[in-house]
Amino acid sequence: MYTLNGMTVSEGVGAGPALIMNKAVSFDSQDEEKVFDSESEIAKFKKASNEFATRLHQVTAGPAPDSVRDLFGAAAGFITNSKNVDAIISLILSGASAAKAAKIILFENLKAFEHSSDPELKAQERELKALAKEFISTLTQSDSGTFEVPTLTVPTVIVASDLTPARFLCLRTDLVSAVILEGGLSSGHLGTVLRELHIPSIFSVIGATGIKNGEQVLVDANNGVVMVEPPSDTAFELLHENNPINDDLEDDSLLNITVAPSIGATRELNLSPSLASHGLGLLRSEFLFLGNAKEPTEDEMIEIFAPLFDKFPKDKPLSARTFDFAGDKKPLFAVKTDDKGPLLGYGANVGTELLKTEIRALLRAAVDRKLTLVFPLVTRVSEVKYLNDLCAMCIDELNEEELPHGDVSTALMIETPAAVLSASAFAKMSSRFFIGTSSLAQYASAPRVPDVSFTPALAKMIAMACHAAAQAGVPAAIAGRFAARVDLLPFFLNLGVNYITVDSYSIPKVRSAIERLDLNSANDNYSPKLYEQIMELASGRELADLINNLNFTV
Repeated sequence: MYTLNGMTVSEGVGAGPALIMNKAVSFDSQDEEKVFDSESEIAKFKKASNEFATRLHQVTAGPAPDSVRDLFGAAAGFITNSKNVDAIISLILSGASAAKAAKIILFENLKAFEHSSDPELKAQERELKALAKEFISTLTQSDSGTFEVPTLTVPTVIVASDLTPARFLCLRTDLVSAVILEGGLSSGHLGTVLRELHIPSIFSVIGATGIKNGEQVLVDANNGVVMVEPPSDTAFELLHENNPINDDLEDDSLLNITVAPSIGATRELNLSPSLASHGLGLLRSEFLFLGNAKEPTEDEMIEIFAPLFDKFPKDKPLSARTFDFAGDKKPLFAVKTDDKGPLLGYGANVGTELLKTEIRALLRAAVDRKLTLVFPLVTRVSEVKYLNDLCAMCIDELNEEELPHGDVSTALMIETPAAVLSASAFAKMSSRFFIGTSSLAQYASAPRVPDVSFTPALAKMIAMACHAAAQAGVPAAIAGRFAARVDLLPFFLNLGVNYITVDSYSIPKVRSAIERLDLNSANDNYSPKLYEQIMELASGRELADLINNLNFTV
């Protein structure tokens, strides 16, 4: 046995035989003296580009995270762009191989990004270039237009020097027990995919590719350790002791703090009773329908929503966010938006007609339950009033039609600077604030690339939203990527937060951390003093000192 160390990207413990995924075949060392048959090279290029684009589109229609959908959609469009295709075919007709022609044209067109000073565009250029290289490598295969995809038959630990999301998602991800990379970027798209799929992963592991195919490997991503050929008793203990499903907690000790899962990446939900015991923290409903070829009907939505709701106890919270098709979350079907009225320009990029259908479906799927309907990306009082009225209209219609439905209250996502600044007015129109830390983090850093760290600007926006909620007597919830940060729990709880929604993998960690708090002071009482201290902050060091010196500790 020997061990290697690296940087944790996705927590957890996984084990299995190692599979070394070699680098893609190089396309830089082709024999320039070789004479290529233009017709066969053109046929190979067309086949490879169509298959590669189809595979990317399949990922965008599945449960991949938003950022990956956006990247893969852009890459598919770039590779199959008619001007690029025509230019590549022209070079092939002049005697170049398909791989060389694709390299020249695609890389030349990506140079436009090199002169940009925008960090986000530079990052996109790197991701697109990696996918372009992946595509070009398929053209070097003599037998087919696709690269070889390993066939997994047992839970396997994937080991590579580096790995693109495209190549990884071609695998049977349900049989990937862990991922180890010698390189990798934790904030890249592959890291996002691995966290979404809850696959234990460690990057920057020097010497990883020295592991031999078939060797038993144990990945303890909780501690950033890789064990090669570990003793069987060590593997058994780690795999069972670190399994969140077995981490049963005494929920009474959480007082009145709700810790519940955010779901939506898949329609097939498999939660243990302990993970579902606090209810459904937040259903991100749009993810369930992004792959639909046409707009879902009310009945089709009910068929999806009702079985998901049935996974949770009837006496526990049930919260569902209405459709949010903003940014890169574009469905395959065309979405009609309002061309006039309060929802003209609504940030969620959805119109009255579809929203009404969804609200009716959610209400009908929640029979005998209390449902919190959460409206995302609100920025104006007129929007909130209209959305609340739309919900009331749906209730009236269902009553007139004598269709059973659940009891409903409406809540708001506070995830934009406009919503934070209007929080006092919004609190009078909402049963709860859901503070979206992921979106707020992006706005807090703009125009720079979003910070990984918890910044004073983000802390102030969260504090302002909590202050408005406390003044109006409205409970506050924390959602998004910072909700799972156990070091921030004292901060959130002292701002009056009593509801935390995180991915299912993080629930045991958050609940366990709350159990270890000093429960004499860990409650949902809003602290005006903390609010004032936050608003006076000027640096990250001051914020860290404040968090580390709160009255109770994790």
